[in-house]
Amino acid sequence: MSRADRLSWTIARHVRHLPAGTAFTATSSATLGVRLAQQLLGCRLSLWGHGGAYDPAGILSLHARPWLFNRRPHARVTLPGVFDTQSEPHALLATPAQVDGRANANLSGLGDPSQPKVAFGGTRGLPDARAVHFVLPVHSARQLVEKVDFVSTCAATRDTPSLLFTELCVMRWSHEAGAWTLEEIADEIDIDGLRERTGFKFIVSDGLMPIEDMSDAARSLLADIDPLGLRDLDFISDRSQLLDAFQRIYEAEADLVGRDRAPR
Repeated sequence: MSRADRLSWTIARHVRHLPAGTAFTATSSATLGVRLAQQLLGCRLSLWGHGGAYDPAGILSLHARPWLFNRRPHARVTLPGVFDTQSEPHALLATPAQVDGRANANLSGLGDPSQPKVAFGGTRGLPDARAVHFVLPVHSARQLVEKVDFVSTCAATRDTPSLLFTELCVMRWSHEAGAWTLEEIADEIDIDGLRERTGFKFIVSDGLMPIEDMSDAARSLLADIDPLGLRDLDFISDRSQLLDAFQRIYEAEADLVGRDRAPR
């Protein structure tokens, strides 16, 4: 099982327990996780997509999202509009640049805020989401830091304890302890090894479990939901390899759209 498959299935197992509402995802692994949970685990979340109406017949897509990810949109609702008008709970599966040991997240920039080394797109929906969970595909002390450079939001202020997903573990925020609690860990690493790759201190749950393998039913759905392998993009760090992957996916999407629009 690849890292992307494992991360997606881990997310699926956990989001199944979230209350009915709208989910916003920032990575393909998170999107695939919600899709798997919807189709296999009775997940009550509605996945927000381009067009404001989610079409479960669509596939994960990159460039041709309006056509492939949501083929039959019923309305055009912008992200601010969704937050303004919806009454049901909503959850954000975010991928910020940094998360720290106090459950702060940074999606604004790295370095001194007055003169950042790197500037990002800003906090976006992070401060507004009623429940926020973090998906950091590659577990690294570069993103899991002792203290964020800028606080875009604080997950510790949410009533719903936030989850932190990486390819190596699942952590949950503990309001009582004021710290992240390790609940699941991958077979290929031990607790000491995980501490070395984490920039903040965390506590270990008494009920620590190994990350569960993907079910056969979930594995059989992968080709239907993500035939182009978008989930693998979350784990490509080399820029040249990433551009090659983008080109491959763009060409495949163009071919799919062309076939879908052809006269029947």
